[in-house]
Amino acid sequence: MKKNFGDNWPPKIKVWMDRVNYDWETAQAMHKAGRYLYVVFMCQQAIEKTLKAILASQGKEIKPIHNLSKLAEIANILEEIDKGTHVFIDKLSHYYLNARYKETIDTLSQAIGKTEAKEYLTKTEKVIIWLIQKMTSLP
Repeated sequence: MKKNFGDNWPPKIKVWMDRVNYDWETAQAMHKAGRYLYVVFMCQQAIEKTLKAILASQGKEIKPIHNLSKLAEIANILEEIDKGTHVFIDKLSHYYLNARYKETIDTLSQAIGKTEAKEYLTKTEKVIIWLIQKMTSLP
C-alpha cells in the first residue's frame, strides 16, 4: 500500500494533494486501529480531494460538493470511469453522507469489518492512482 501520492505538485494542486495524502494516511491508521467505518469515511475523503485536485488543475471553481460522481461529472471524467468503479464511488458517497447525517455508527458499522475495510483501501488506492494519471495527462 502506498504511503502517499507524492508532494511535487504545482501550488494550486498541492494544497489538495496534501489533503489527499493526509486522508489516505488516516484511512490506513484507522484500519490499524480497528476503526473500520472511518476507513471508508477517509477513503471517500481522499477520493473527493483527488477529484478537487483535478478541478483545480482545470482551473474550475471548487464547490462544497461531496458526491464523488457529481465531482467526476464536473471534471468531465465521469464517462471514463468504468461501471465497477462508478458503483464503488457511489457506495463511498453513500457511506459519507449517512455517516455524517443519517444513520447511527452501529448501523453503518455492521457491514464493515477488517476484510471489507482492507478492500476499500485497495480499491481506493487504485482509484486515486487512476485519477492522478488522468490529472497528469490532461492538457
